[in-house]
Amino acid sequence: MKHISISAFFTLLSCLLIQGCASNWTKTYGSFELDPEIRAMFETHDYVSDYNYYYTGYIKSPEAIVGISKEYNLVKKSGWGFVTDWQKFQPRGEKLIDLVEAMRNPGRPFGYNLYAPGGEQIGVLYTSKWGTNYSPEIRLKAGNRLEVTPHKYKSTWAPSA
Repeated sequence: MKHISISAFFTLLSCLLIQGCASNWTKTYGSFELDPEIRAMFETHDYVSDYNYYYTGYIKSPEAIVGISKEYNLVKKSGWGFVTDWQKFQPRGEKLIDLVEAMRNPGRPFGYNLYAPGGEQIGVLYTSKWGTNYSPEIRLKAGNRLEVTPHKYKSTWAPSA
């Protein structure tokens, strides 16, 4: 009988731990939505003037461009096999055109809307990766710091700082 009680205790403890992790996940992770209008916006070299713009990857072969609401601070994220080394740039002018055109050759990138954990739109993303292994990740940290990973796939595409 004592053995059943110990097993029940550890099962209950495990369930509480899982529930606690799940409830914290929804408070810190944002979401994304594939949107062909965002892709079209970038491909016509248009941008949202209320956003700060960044790219990651090399200037001649960028991996992603992100526009983030100015109330958030985009931070570098390092993880298993990847680094997002975001470089800020002004979207008006040649820089945006050069980045978008470099991403369009050889493929066709995808556009996303980015949402905060509360559901409000906080940005846009233009990236050449998409699919089950390539879904973006948005995480809100203390002090309105925001981590955006264009895809969660193991990669070494961005330069380290």
